[in-house]
Amino acid sequence: MKTVATVGGVFGIIASLLAMLFTLIDDSYTVGNFGLLGIAAGILGIVGAVLLNKKPKLAGALLIVAAAVGIYGVLLYFLVPGALMLIAAFVKMSGRRESY
Repeated sequence: MKTVATVGGVFGIIASLLAMLFTLIDDSYTVGNFGLLGIAAGILGIVGAVLLNKKPKLAGALLIVAAAVGIYGVLLYFLVPGALMLIAAFVKMSGRRESY
């Protein structure tokens, strides 16, 4: 699950940068101003992924917050990264062991 959360964080940063790029091309800064919020959420998701094996409850909470902030920040661009982070958070917080 650490890999899924890390991929979600990296994709979140990429999605936020794309959202900012598309608003620069369109000259409307409605989503572009919140792109920095999406980048911060992506970084928070990567931090949560690093902590996932050591402190699963804290890391799960960080991933849930990162997904919520990212979806609030860049809306549609952050749905896939947010879903990846939420999946990793809920699986790790449920206490089940990975079986692979």
